[in-house]
Amino acid sequence: MKPGMGVMLFMLGGGSKHSSDEYVGKVVENAYIDEDKLYIDFEDGTKIRIYDDGQSCCESRYMHCDDNPEVLIGGTWVSAQIQDGPTEEGDYGDPREQQFLVVKSTAGTITVVNYNSHNGYYGGFGLTIEDYNDSVED
Repeated sequence: MKPGMGVMLFMLGGGSKHSSDEYVGKVVENAYIDEDKLYIDFEDGTKIRIYDDGQSCCESRYMHCDDNPEVLIGGTWVSAQIQDGPTEEGDYGDPREQQFLVVKSTAGTITVVNYNSHNGYYGGFGLTIEDYNDSVED
């Protein structure tokens, strides 16, 4: 599947400004999903959110997790790794891509599935990690 315009712009802009490696060793104080974003708060006051920033137009992007993100709480951050998943046929024959985000702390692991349903012209993902300590938008 070729990347859509939003994903290409995301990649041309350098992708995520933060890497999960920046948070290794920090203790997770809170973890939850809200409005298709995974929020992680650390005991040192650092707060991040992870989400798909590849939206461009006629597509539906959403995040789902069967695991309880709270299993990460109390553990030290180990990693967040991306694994490509399958592309399935959506309700109207359009592609529905999947990408897995595996988040690990020493207390537990969760797998978050990111979906992108589109008409075939908006493929790909732009997962980003954003520090939102100083962000106006929450």
